Amino acid sequence: MQIKNTSFDGLKAIELKTSRARLILVTEIGPRVAHLSSIRGKIESRNLLFWDFKKKYQRKDWKLRGGHRVWGTRPGADEAEETYAPDNSACEVRVGKNGVTALAPEISASGIRKSLSIKVLDDATFHVESAIKNTGDMLWSGGVWALTCTLPSKSCTYGIPLGNGSEWDVFAIVTSKSWAGHSSLVNDPQISINESNMVIVPKGRECKRMVQAPQGLIGMTDATERISFLKHSPYDRGAQYPLNCNLSFYIGPKNFMVELESMGPEKTLKPGETARNVETWGLRDPVDWKRAKKVVL
Repeated sequence: MQIKNTSFDGLKAIELKTSRARLILVTEIGPRVAHLSSIRGKIESRNLLFWDFKKKYQRKDWKLRGGHRVWGTRPGADEAEETYAPDNSACEVRVGKNGVTALAPEISASGIRKSLSIKVLDDATFHVESAIKNTGDMLWSGGVWALTCTLPSKSCTYGIPLGNGSEWDVFAIVTSKSWAGHSSLVNDPQISINESNMVIVPKGRECKRMVQAPQGLIGMTDATERISFLKHSPYDRGAQYPLNCNLSFYIGPKNFMVELESMGPEKTLKPGETARNVETWGLRDPVDWKRAKKVVL
């Protein structure tokens, strides 16, 4: 495993590379994971993440850019104004033996500081911790929302395992019919549900769903690259989540991206306390979401 300083799209960054994967964390802004690719021998896959530093996707001073970013949910308002606070400043960087942490400057208006920590667990698995620390002297309440923008190819499918196989097995799905000038179909042909999984086949129409998924797993399969990118975050049945959902996905218009999202439990932070959303990222053999009865990271 190698960790080195690099640049990505003209920005200062840190590269973590193993024999089977390459991940690039941008530190000049963000923090953001801008690149994730699979390595098989001498062949490296395309960047599985959507990244566009210079184009139009923005809201006021906040720019989408893509990759993986850290947001904060607010109780009763998972997309509050402060969620879209710009992340244009350079990060403080701490490099360790097995990974790196990037800390953004404090957002003085809300008294919080965001950070992103990446550790290599094995050649194809990463520990990804998105965190928010209360750096002020007042209370802050909310949760950590970890959003990963993927770039779908024509051969990409996505999936979320449903339920947990227990004797009292329940789950919930929240449909976003309209929000902030956007909309999605209730009966969307891009989505199907079988006994094991919600299956998403992006066809270019904007769509958003939130899911209460006890297995805490969401993923993307690129048949052409012969790889699945899976994200797992633990689910706490007794915790408070936005609309009782811990996972979400968003299909951008014309398939410009598909966002894989996990939401951490919401809590009240006293000064100095930190909320964390810990994910495990894995690059695995292709998952057939339409047929798979059990998906394991």
